[in-house]
Amino acid sequence: MNLNPSHPTPDQTPDGNALQLRMASAQETIRFGERLGQQLTGGDVLALTGDLGAGKTVLTCGIACGLGIPMDQVSSPTFTLIQEYQGPIPLIHVDLYRLEGPSDISTLGLEEYFTPNTIVLIEWAERFPQILPSDHMAICLEYGEEENIRLVTLSGTGPKTIRKVANIHGNLSNPH
Repeated sequence: MNLNPSHPTPDQTPDGNALQLRMASAQETIRFGERLGQQLTGGDVLALTGDLGAGKTVLTCGIACGLGIPMDQVSSPTFTLIQEYQGPIPLIHVDLYRLEGPSDISTLGLEEYFTPNTIVLIEWAERFPQILPSDHMAICLEYGEEENIRLVTLSGTGPKTIRKVANIHGNLSNPH
């Protein structure tokens, strides 16, 4: 797939529910995150998965920027587990990498953040999928065939997020 550096070209998967993108740089991932952040609304939950260094926190920086949160305020919550960022819609950034089991999750009190007034972004969501609401946006970041290439797949898991992924696909196909 060819990419214009300022506008990644989306491909839709055969089932029509997922959107696949190829990012050629961290800057492109940030720009995509910014455009994605502009599409999010209160109550959205994003489940980020991918290997170490695949770009989850880089994408999160872009999403925060799209939500009106200065990018320089965003850092990985690997040790704090939860970072709260205040913007027009609060962003709750969670990192489950260091958690060991279900008891760690219950002491975190994560379910309290799933409200219509916040956006919750969870890195390493694959570690504890049982905590995710049934309707969330799954975002998988993978290493591409070359060093700086990242493959990003977005999919919805319920009616609201399936529509949202379709809208994002339409907006990326028609760059402004």
